[in-house]
Parts: sequence; structure tokens; C-alpha cells
Amino acid sequence: MHTTWLATVMFAVLGATREGPGAVARLTGPDWLAVGYLAVAVTAVAFVLWYSSVRWLGASRAGLLTGIAPVSAAATGVLLGGPAPRPLVWAGIAVVAAGLTLGFRHGRTGRH
Repeated sequence: MHTTWLATVMFAVLGATREGPGAVARLTGPDWLAVGYLAVAVTAVAFVLWYSSVRWLGASRAGLLTGIAPVSAAATGVLLGGPAPRPLVWAGIAVVAAGLTLGFRHGRTGRH
């Protein structure tokens, strides 16, 4: 929580000093859509999903889910028109998949 309000203050000061207060008036429709997406989907929904998974799976097993982030980034890059992952990325994805498989296999009991 503290990192969020500190970042808000920091970005407000930087925005006011570097871009000026008139910068808000120059935001376009797509800019506001991006702000809404970041505020709702990336922040609020992500926190609800994360803390729900911690409660349901337990902290140790939910922590394994952080391994999905680099795999998701590689897949999203391809879906957005980027190049296919190189062999070392595929090797990393395999390591992540193996770690997740082992981690979720060990101690199958989650808290409900």
C-alpha cells in the first residue's frame, strides 16, 4: 500500500514539474482507456486475484505462480507481433514448467 501512494505522489510531482498541469488536457481517448485498464485490470483485479489465490492455495504454493510472469511475457510478445522466443527462452520456459509441476505436485492440500 505504501509503495502505491508513494509512487502516486512521486509521479504527480514529476508530472507537474516536467510536463506541467496542462498535460492532463492533452490526454486522448486511448490514453484514458490505458489509464482505466491499468487502474482496474492491472491493479485492482490483479490484487484481488493474487490475494484470493494466496488464501486458497496458501502462500508457498501461490508464490510458485510468480514463475508464470516471464512465460506470459514471452507469449504476449509473440501475440503482439514480436519475434518468437529464442532457444534459451524456450529452455527457461521448460525450467519454469518443471518447477511449477514439481511445486504443485508436492503437498497437494490447499486451504479452502
